[in-house]
Amino acid sequence: MLMLLALPLWGRAETSPPEPRTESAYAEQLVQQAQKMDLDRDRTWHALLHYAGSGERVRSRIPDPRFFLAPEGRTDSAAELAQTLRSFFLPGGKDGEHALCRFPARFQFLQEKLRIDPARLPAVTCTERDSLFETVDPQAAVLVFPVGHINSPASMFGHTLLRLDGTSKSSLISYAANYAAAATDSNGLLYAWRGIFGGYRGYYSLLPYYLKVKEYSDLEHRDMWEYPLKLSQPEVRRMLAHLWELQKIYSDYYFFDENCSYNLLFLIDAARPELRLTDKTGLWVLPSDTIDLARAAGVLGPAHYRPSQGTKIRRIAAGLDAPTREAAYRIARAELSPQAVRNLPVSAEERRQSLDLAAEFLQFRFAREEIGKEAYSRNYLKVLAERSRMGSSSAAETAAEPDPPDRGHGSFAVGTGAGVRRSDPYLELRLQPAYHSLLDPDQGYLPGAQLKFMEAAFLYNFGTHDVEVKSLHLLDIVSLAPRDRFFQPLSWKALIGADREAMRDGSDALLFRINTGGGFAHASPFGGIAYVMGELDFNAGGKIRGTATIGPALSVGDLEQIGGWWKVQFFLRGAVYELGDDRWVLKGGINQSFRVSQQDTVTLEVSQEAVNRHGVFEGALLWNRYF
Repeated sequence: MLMLLALPLWGRAETSPPEPRTESAYAEQLVQQAQKMDLDRDRTWHALLHYAGSGERVRSRIPDPRFFLAPEGRTDSAAELAQTLRSFFLPGGKDGEHALCRFPARFQFLQEKLRIDPARLPAVTCTERDSLFETVDPQAAVLVFPVGHINSPASMFGHTLLRLDGTSKSSLISYAANYAAAATDSNGLLYAWRGIFGGYRGYYSLLPYYLKVKEYSDLEHRDMWEYPLKLSQPEVRRMLAHLWELQKIYSDYYFFDENCSYNLLFLIDAARPELRLTDKTGLWVLPSDTIDLARAAGVLGPAHYRPSQGTKIRRIAAGLDAPTREAAYRIARAELSPQAVRNLPVSAEERRQSLDLAAEFLQFRFAREEIGKEAYSRNYLKVLAERSRMGSSSAAETAAEPDPPDRGHGSFAVGTGAGVRRSDPYLELRLQPAYHSLLDPDQGYLPGAQLKFMEAAFLYNFGTHDVEVKSLHLLDIVSLAPRDRFFQPLSWKALIGADREAMRDGSDALLFRINTGGGFAHASPFGGIAYVMGELDFNAGGKIRGTATIGPALSVGDLEQIGGWWKVQFFLRGAVYELGDDRWVLKGGINQSFRVSQQDTVTLEVSQEAVNRHGVFEGALLWNRYF
């Protein structure tokens, strides 16, 4: 029995009875026809094979030899097309192993272009593939963006995946297409090193969407943004057909470019090849960049916000006073009976909110495996029973949604301006290739998170007439995660790079630095983030007494977003270097950022520093443009 995906998906062409010639001869005829039509140079063929380049000089982004039927298929698109056509007419073999089963998207393309006679094809069985299409039943596609998870080295920039929706009204039973590195390293520096230099293999996968929601929303506190793609139903089916071709096929994973987001663009290109999204990427390909590319191509619909469980808990808690929040916390931990809310000196609505908060926190604890199923079910049913006696909530949802990622600034920034250090004026050029700093606007980004790679600042000093390196940071991460009664995360920071610092004699020198630390952050009375961190600072340079030194440091600060256009950071930092040096530093300042437009800001940075009783004042004004 012929079980060919192309037939139920794309229909049977009108054919006449087969002519009396061998199937291999018919295949060669199709090969010659394809050569005359230059199908190996067709954009669709290049998209399906992930070819980069043009003409005869192409190379697939996929190194896995199992993806190619011709030995030279990775670099010879014509040879791969010819061998693909020939493979379609080989005798049928084991269930699912024939080329017609393995490469349905390729067959659809060639069948449409060459009008292949289905009657000449061998009888093959493709049970697993046909079952997948029947189960997924792809009707529409959605681009999903889980926001960054700063405490996970694999997800610091955020992530993107594709959701394939069927006829069901619930998106949770849809399927998600994902691309990720096969990495088990928990060490952030090791992951970054191997990820940057292609030390991992990446794989596509297809799994139930509710599992990804549980992973991102419930376990990692990551809000999710869902963007419907303006693709037709046949285009979405082509996307799934190509995804099937990529199952268990590896490609080289690179953290900055050939990553989760870049490789998902191939699936969208397979659905509609003329978009050429993979040809429009730059040096960096971050998850937010793929959203911008899809929007610029006109295939991105309006965003739908899916708050994480942590966000829901914080929203409810923010509307309650401390005793009511404490009651909800203790109820969720089975330290207090749900009936205790009846005695709270608050309104009926606040009692309802208290039980809602307890129920959400119970679900969170169960998802994190902090409590067993039996204890969870027993306590959760008690909370629901008491909540049902209080009737429906009379308060409407008033919490405003955060800005979606596509309303944030670009991931590459260039800053130019002028400043003065001591009494010497200077001009400054600052480059921030990726991604976001604490002073950048929060719109579309995670508040309190800083993630910068390869940031550099250069200045021209009018006093000395020298061009100097002000700073060069290979990696600069800060995670300010506010603590509250329900969540107790640690804040942390890590920096590797070089900075021009004041020395014990009052002069400046460029020092290599490794700085790391941890501490605590809390919500400030003004809605911002107040923090304190203990640090360990390693310095190396020629002007250090022992060439290298290490010393403890303490930082305190407050970060405030005022309205949607003004951001202020107050900071004070002290450090003492005794081992290898005899230097102490105390520095305080105020940094401000003014959002002029989505892609433009003005920053004003002012600081006063004391180094072994030498005073150093610095102020700078810069215009920053994001791309």
